[in-house]
Amino acid sequence: MFKRLAGLSRWLRDQQQRHRTRCDLRHLDDHLLADIGLDRDTVRREVNKRFWQ
Repeated sequence: MFKRLAGLSRWLRDQQQRHRTRCDLRHLDDHLLADIGLDRDTVRREVNKRFWQ
């Protein structure tokens, strides 16, 4: 039982982190995106993914 709860907790934490990262990417300007090797189209595709992807 504890392992299942720990697994669920880990999964939820990962989903929240993924959501925060995508929100942060959405707000970066093109210059900052270029610094990390991304372009606006790549960010748009990433942001539009479903939360579990």
